This record gives sequence, structure tokens and C-alpha cells, in this order.
Amino acid sequence: MNIRRAIGISLLLGAALTASTGQAQAVRAYDSTFLTNYELLKPRTSRDGKTTDMAYFAPEAMQKLSGYKAVMIDQPAIYFSPDSPVKGMQPDDQKALAEHVREMLSAGLTEGGYTIAQQPGPDVLFVRVALTDVMVKKKKRGALAYLPIGAVLKLAADAVRETLSKVDFIEMTFQGELVDSVSTDVLGALVAPRGTRKAEGQKETRIDIDEFDQNVRAWSHRLRCQLDNSKLAADQQVDCTDDAANSARYEAKKS
Repeated sequence: MNIRRAIGISLLLGAALTASTGQAQAVRAYDSTFLTNYELLKPRTSRDGKTTDMAYFAPEAMQKLSGYKAVMIDQPAIYFSPDSPVKGMQPDDQKALAEHVREMLSAGLTEGGYTIAQQPGPDVLFVRVALTDVMVKKKKRGALAYLPIGAVLKLAADAVRETLSKVDFIEMTFQGELVDSVSTDVLGALVAPRGTRKAEGQKETRIDIDEFDQNVRAWSHRLRCQLDNSKLAADQQVDCTDDAANSARYEAKKS
């Protein structure tokens, strides 16, 4: 393995070793029906130690990522937790949420100069995405503040934000898989649980629409960072697991 690949894979895996120190949060149970192979996942702790994700990167991932000029993002799947107080969404609203996630992921990549492809090809990376274990509660306010079921009739971004502004996410898990669009080889995978339900010894968290968008934007930045890293010399590559640094770097490039 050459030095560039070795350092690149190390940066992709991020702070995985910190998970063994016992200082990071344990990874809660999550749906294991979406990804191709969950047995390959390894714990990867954020730089601030607040979250632990599960990740996998194939040995040849950096080399293959360097050849992609476009990304094809599949429509995200959405799986509600059987424990969710809100058991699901109207079909149009669920489709709107899926498209909202896909558009946010796409936006972060197009800002980085990557083309969003509609068809597979030799220079196209295919990204499979799901939101699983979705647990939703209505916001703590009067019933008159809520829209009636099915009141949101269009799929525009403002409509989905209006729908989601009436609820909070208690738990959700972002799952993503990087796949070569021609060979279908899996190059990487991520399972990122967010939120905590109320239980003995722990307080319930609530994720509003703004924090939801912040999480999706961070995942888009990580993918963009990984693609960028693959095209750089080893000494120019950065830690893609540092969400704060990713955000600062990419926001600065906009101005």
C-alpha cells in the first residue's frame, strides 16, 4: 500500500481508536436491513467525543474515489421505528422529506464542483441513503398549532419544512453506502445514530428541523471531503470526520 492510500484511509476512518477508550457514547441499536454488509462496520468517534458512528471503507476506496467526477444519489429510504409515537407520514410528505434530504446532499456536492448524475457510468459514484429508526413526537405546544393530516399538498422545500416544524425527531439513524455505479462494488458505508429517547438514567433529546438540516449538511460535507481528499497529496488531506472544520472550510469557499 502506498503512503497516499495509507494516510488517506487513516483520515477516512478518523478517530476510530478513541472508541476503545470508553469515553465516547455507546452506539445504540439500529436497523440492520438497509446496507449490504453490517459486519464490516467499525466504531468511529467524533473529534469532540459526543457521538460514535459505525463506518467501513474498502482498502481500495481512496484510489477509486479519485476517479469519480460525478455522484448519483438514490432517493433516500425512510424507515420509522415501531416505537415512534408518530407512526408514519402521509405518502406525499414522506416523499417530500426524502427529496429534501437528497437535495441537501446534492447541494453540498455541487458546491464542490461535482456533477449530480442521473445515470451510472465509469466516473460516477452511486450513493445509497436511508433514514432509519425514525422516532418522531409532536412539539410540546397546543393542538391548534398543528396542521391537519394531509394539509401539506406540495413537495417544495418550504412545504416539507412547514410539515417538519410541527414535530421533533427523538431518534434517527443516517445510513449511507458508497457504491461503484458500474461494478456495484461497495467502497464505504456509514451508520450515524442521532438523538436519544427518554430512558432510565438518560434524558430525551429533541432534534428540530434546523438541527436535522445541520446533520444532513454535515454528512454531505463528509462525502465531499472524502472525494476531495482522494484527489490530493497525502500531506494536503484533512480529517473528514471533523464536522466543524468541514463547515468552516466550505462556508469560507462560498464567500
